[in-house]
Amino acid sequence: MQIFGHDFIQNDRFAFVSDINEIKNTPANSIILMEFNKEIITYCKEKNLSFGVHVETIKELVLASASQASYLLVDQNFAKEAQNIANEYMYDAKVLLISKDEDEIEFCAKNGIDGIIFLNC
Repeated sequence: MQIFGHDFIQNDRFAFVSDINEIKNTPANSIILMEFNKEIITYCKEKNLSFGVHVETIKELVLASASQASYLLVDQNFAKEAQNIANEYMYDAKVLLISKDEDEIEFCAKNGIDGIIFLNC
């Protein structure tokens, strides 16, 4: 299981953006995180940027994966369903539970979720 954004573990640098202009101000080699937004996803694909997308529906999950997102960020109420779909179709993207509570690491481990990301947004 992958763990991102926890104080105890050093790992990839993520930058949450809400529009394309904010991408220009992110540190080099950042992984761009966003709400599902076709315009930003298209921009990231065109620029060969690594990105993750917060998805809330099956349609968004499938489209984000097909758009070559590296990470599919989900809330707990969608995590199991998203992970089952990702497993069924052998997505390259990793399903990450968005969390502020390290006790949810156990939820991820027990339910086979690819990982967890701690965000303050």
